[in-house]
Order: sequence, then structure tokens, then C-alpha cells
Amino acid sequence: MPRILIVEDDSATAWALEQSLSDEGYDITAVDSAEKALAALRKQPADLVITDLRLPRMDGIELVRRVRARKNPAALIVVTAYGTEDTLRGLEADGVHACFPKPFQMERLRKSVESALKVKVA
Repeated sequence: MPRILIVEDDSATAWALEQSLSDEGYDITAVDSAEKALAALRKQPADLVITDLRLPRMDGIELVRRVRARKNPAALIVVTAYGTEDTLRGLEADGVHACFPKPFQMERLRKSVESALKVKVA
């Protein structure tokens, strides 16, 4: 069962992501900061990390860099209400599978999750 780590400090968004993706059969862990995400990844690697950009203390861009630097890094998807088009394009150029501006359509995100996990496994 693919393991997904959700990094989102907005509890309503985290809950919606967690419920929707667990209904699809994924093993979900949700945390509210980049520091907690890195600690969770040290304990148990994830196949996919879905992160917000605007997080307390360490932002999502730094989290993306740290995840990408890990041995056998997780696939990455970014969701944000604050990213500019240039920022989002830059993240995709840096290896982020997909970027979604908030509010996003859950069905599009689910398809992107499926696609990211297929690429990760291949």
C-alpha cells in the first residue's frame, strides 16, 4: 500500500486530503509542519509527499529541497494558495510532480497522486 505524507498547517485542508486519499486505499500520515514531516520521513519513508508552501518556521520550498536531497526521495506534489506562477513552474522544473493552486479540485489531485506514484514505482 503506497504511503503518503501530507504536510499542511490548515487543519480543514489536511483533513479533506487525508479523508479523500485514505478512501482511495493509501496509507496516510498528516503533519502540520516541515520539521514534523522530516522527522516522520526519518522514521518511515513515504512514497509521496504532498505539501503546502506556506508553513510555520520552515517553508514548503525548503522542505521540497530537503526531500529531494534524501536517498530514494519521495515523489512530491505542492498545494498552495500563495505560490506565483513562476514559483510553481520553478518547483516543477526542480522535480516536483505537480503543483496545485488552492482551491484545487480533489479529483484532479487524486489523478496526480496516482500518476506520481506510478512514476515513483517505475
